[in-house]
Amino acid sequence: MMMAIAMCMVCGANAQIKEQIQQSKDRSARLEALCKDYKTCGNSGIDGYGNEVKKAALLAIANSEQLENMYNRQIGETEDGVTDVTITKPTLEEWVVFSATVAGEGASIKAAVDKAKSAGEEAKKMAQSASSEKNPMKAAKAVKTAKSATAVIEFGNVATPILMEESAAQVKAVQEIIETLKSGKNL
Repeated sequence: MMMAIAMCMVCGANAQIKEQIQQSKDRSARLEALCKDYKTCGNSGIDGYGNEVKKAALLAIANSEQLENMYNRQIGETEDGVTDVTITKPTLEEWVVFSATVAGEGASIKAAVDKAKSAGEEAKKMAQSASSEKNPMKAAKAVKTAKSATAVIEFGNVATPILMEESAAQVKAVQEIIETLKSGKNL
């Protein structure tokens, strides 16, 4: 009876982890699509913000892939879910090093968020300037630039919450694995 309960707990935990991995893949796919469509606007302040968001997104995507790979190695499975006894498990030290990489992702997100306010204000000024321009030729160019700037801001506004969710999930997963390895002396 105890064996059956233990098996149910392991299967339930495994299903939950697989679900979390799928959620991470979904977030990564959304970030990839956003990054693929991202275009700069020509304003250094606004582009600086957009480029920081894109940099953080690309790092989050890479970290998600690395986390999944390390987790699969940890449980002795291939990417396809096939048990492989020849796979070398990551060491505690590898997990600790990877946790620093994930922390770097958080710093990258913070750098982007720190630029968000000034970029938003700059985009607003550009839109106001475009609407008050009297020369039709200059007005058309200003409107086009303001629209491009707004698209960069929108990219950041959409990508940042996904980034924050993915980063938090990565931090939690890595911390749990490290704690499990330490507590189980599973080195």
